[in-house]
Amino acid sequence: MPTRLIVLAALLALAVTSASRAETQAVGKGYAVLYQNSWRTGIDPRIQLQEPSSDAIVTVPVPEFGGVALRTSMRRSDDFSHIANAAPRVEMSFTRLFSFSPGNEYEMRWSTMIPPGYPLDHRQSEIITQIHQSDSDIGSPPVALMLTGNQYQVDVRGDVSLQPAHSFLFGSPLSDEGRVVSWLLRYRPDDTGKTSVTDLYKDGVLVMHAGAVPNAYPGDKHAYLKLGIYKWWWKTRPSEVDERRMYYGNLQLLTRPATTDSLMEQS
Repeated sequence: MPTRLIVLAALLALAVTSASRAETQAVGKGYAVLYQNSWRTGIDPRIQLQEPSSDAIVTVPVPEFGGVALRTSMRRSDDFSHIANAAPRVEMSFTRLFSFSPGNEYEMRWSTMIPPGYPLDHRQSEIITQIHQSDSDIGSPPVALMLTGNQYQVDVRGDVSLQPAHSFLFGSPLSDEGRVVSWLLRYRPDDTGKTSVTDLYKDGVLVMHAGAVPNAYPGDKHAYLKLGIYKWWWKTRPSEVDERRMYYGNLQLLTRPATTDSLMEQS
């Protein structure tokens, strides 16, 4: 037992050191911390909760996260009439805390865990993280990470009247059930696509590089983050599942002014 404890302590120290090193390197490149949280201290009261019931978004002990994580859950039978657009969702909106605007670059780090034995829905998708446009009446989010059957999918879009979204498929959610997945999004919003950056890393590996495509709505200076599950067709189209649940680790968002040199770093 003492040997095992020593090994666990060493692994924990290594993980903390690696995380600190990554943050130091990012800040060393001119990034500043725009926002970070710890679910251990509870849910920031400035976060807007869109939930069907008061226990749909809660902090809970989760050993896989090494402490406390956020749990989001909902049932198809829930009453969503009092939520935005009366659509099935259990989400947190960070609109009061920070926003994504042109002329800046962002590095966002967060983590997720799909519960063990989680049934995947092959008949319709569900968003699990999104950057949402400030005008909610003009279309789908410019950046959305979702589960589509047994694949991850990322949609990247600008003005929907000009062109459809660019969709990217990768990975296998089934293989990630019961384990923590670390995400890093590098994001430089540009509604023209000329200087845009939308790169997604999963457990340190680049899984999506959108290239020079529009990734923001025209003139939008106040796009914001939403964490949680959004299953827009759940009440109106066939589905293979009746319950949804997802766990989220702590969030960190870094930012710096966008420059030509920083764009070359990303390429």
